[in-house]
Amino acid sequence: MKRVHMICNAHIDPIWQWDWQEGASAALSTFRSAVKLAEKYDYVFCHNEVTVYKYAQEYDPELFEEIRRLIKAGKWRVMGGWFLQPDCNLPAGESLVRQVLRGKKYFTEQFGEWSTTAFNVDPFGHSRGLVQILTKCGQDSYMFCRPYPPELSLESDQFIWEGFDGSRVKAYRSSAGYNSPLGDSARAIRERAENQKEDTVCVLWGVGNHGGGPSAKDLADIEILQKEGENEYIHSTPEAFFAEIQPTSVFKKSLHISMPGCYTSMNKVKQRHIRLENELYYAEIMAALAEQKGLMDYPAERLALAEEDLLTGEFHDVLPGSCIRAGEENGEMIFLHGLNETDKVKSAALFALCREQEAAGEGEYPIVVFNPHPYALTANVACEFMLADQNWSEEVTSRIRMTDEAGKPVFFQVVKEESNIHLDWRKKVVFEAELKPLSLNRFRVFVDMVKAEPAKKSEDLVFDNGRKRVEIDGKTGLLKSFRVNGKDYLQDACRLNLFEDNPDPWGMGAEQRTRLGTDPKPFELMKEPDGVFAGMKPVQVIEDGPIYLGVEAFFRRDNTRARVEYRIWKNNDEVDVLVDLFPGDVNKIVKLELPVCGAGRVFGQAVFGIDELFTDGRENVSQRFVAVESGKDLLGVWNDCIYGSHFENGSLFLSLMRGTTYCAH
Repeated sequence: MKRVHMICNAHIDPIWQWDWQEGASAALSTFRSAVKLAEKYDYVFCHNEVTVYKYAQEYDPELFEEIRRLIKAGKWRVMGGWFLQPDCNLPAGESLVRQVLRGKKYFTEQFGEWSTTAFNVDPFGHSRGLVQILTKCGQDSYMFCRPYPPELSLESDQFIWEGFDGSRVKAYRSSAGYNSPLGDSARAIRERAENQKEDTVCVLWGVGNHGGGPSAKDLADIEILQKEGENEYIHSTPEAFFAEIQPTSVFKKSLHISMPGCYTSMNKVKQRHIRLENELYYAEIMAALAEQKGLMDYPAERLALAEEDLLTGEFHDVLPGSCIRAGEENGEMIFLHGLNETDKVKSAALFALCREQEAAGEGEYPIVVFNPHPYALTANVACEFMLADQNWSEEVTSRIRMTDEAGKPVFFQVVKEESNIHLDWRKKVVFEAELKPLSLNRFRVFVDMVKAEPAKKSEDLVFDNGRKRVEIDGKTGLLKSFRVNGKDYLQDACRLNLFEDNPDPWGMGAEQRTRLGTDPKPFELMKEPDGVFAGMKPVQVIEDGPIYLGVEAFFRRDNTRARVEYRIWKNNDEVDVLVDLFPGDVNKIVKLELPVCGAGRVFGQAVFGIDELFTDGRENVSQRFVAVESGKDLLGVWNDCIYGSHFENGSLFLSLMRGTTYCAH
């Protein structure tokens, strides 16, 4: 006879096929129904996520008090204990720690209890780095659903999950999902219990995906099942289930692969998320330093709002790009609000810290750069500024000199400013900055007016300083070679490819789990750029100076156009590749191809760790970098805007953008 833990829940996506207002309505309706049914039936309703409890607290205080009463009576269980169910691959480890801690703070303050079992049943895969977060935040078990079989084969759905650092938690995969059919839950519970091989099993039940939870008929049928069924059926909680099982099989990897399209769909939301993650940490450090110096009060409330925006936008149907257009707009608004808050904090901290600076000397344009890291570093920094007066003369022009705070000359390069006003007035410099840790670093710019001379134009597409050699092919627009210390890392690289795809933003198809995109067609260099590129050369040098050589090239494939800019840095071993896409095709995915010389294993940044990635064409998910073995060395590819890639036949393909349909299977 089996012992069956029945966990009643109602999966409610705050945003998915609906906007947040409808999600809030579904949550309130579900909670009212669960409270009413608790008066008649002896069961335990389990629900997670701070966000939906806050809807009840704000919009229906009487309902919120009823929930408090049921929690004290043991008939309602706070499940999961996180702020919400976030995507569990894309957020940085710091963000996921905040998901746990914000949830713990809310639930302990409001209800005096918290869950020691994390509950993320709807996200599309789970990074191994979660394990150490759980253990160090006080949670000892993890309940999830995806990847389902056969996406991921496990010895048992009950297992020990081991993290990068050796931390361990009990884990359970609900392969049957988290919902049950309305009015037919008893049958589903019985069948799902029988399909599990263990003696002590768990079944998640309740109408979900837009709320609902238990129904009166389901609860009445379950009462009959409890009396007449061959197994022991108990209303339970995740904690009670995990307390009774002792799994033995150990899994030491991330829980991949599931729905690989989510790593690339709706990329603008992803870019806003990456930026807010960075800006929040930056703002907190600047504000903490200014407060420590007694220059300002720490803006805790403003930063808390930005943090809540970050956590809300990480919801598993918003950040992965599987919601409707209104959901995308909700996500962008949330992230933009958070960015506005962090901008205000950074500005306040900057102005406060600048009060310690001396006033600018005669003719000086001061530039201050904050280093948020606890260590010194050298970085290329870009900054724009205005000349004190407009120079309308055609006889003279401005010439810039630049030093550090001690008067030591700084390597710099004047480059094209954002403005397109053809006037000697707005300036942009890129300079090599040596930055002291956790402090403002001051640089001084001086401007002399000198006789105007014709600008020298460079057409050289090769940079070679003896250590690093980089060549752009003038006939193809590709990165013809990238060599450091005599070793070739890339040849004929940065080719854009347009792959056949389908409308599904999740990438649920079996073939998409094998490879996301088929039948690649390479972009071609535009011999005569047209449209938004009219008047440009196919390949042209746009910047050349002491800091970097800049080259741009223009490409096309079918109805999609692209501009690729190479920034070949002269003071380090890096090359930046900036891709501007002008999409005109649907059901396609655009990937950037990097054939790596002597390619071997592939690694990617994960939550608080590094994952070894698939090399058989399956789509990979990683965070800010992917690294490919090149003989005995590594080629590192850093990014600030993407998560998806695949590797096959010696080439790394970075997934840039998908032309999918909103919320389409």
